[in-house]
Amino acid sequence: MYHTEGVDAIATITELRAETSELIDHVRKTKNGILIQKNNEPYAVLMDWEVYKKVKDRVDLTSLSSEVTA
Repeated sequence: MYHTEGVDAIATITELRAETSELIDHVRKTKNGILIQKNNEPYAVLMDWEVYKKVKDRVDLTSLSSEVTA
């Protein structure tokens, strides 16, 4: 099992394709991310733009991405 703290909703890739606008509206209203799953595994997180900018200001995402691919 994986940790989903800060994520109040989970959607599949298929749901993301079919319900993109609804999922984006949910993220914008709640300011919480939506965990996107592929084959029942965490794949990505859909998050509000303002929240993303705050995270980006606090965390060097470039260094994180190189750690993940290493």
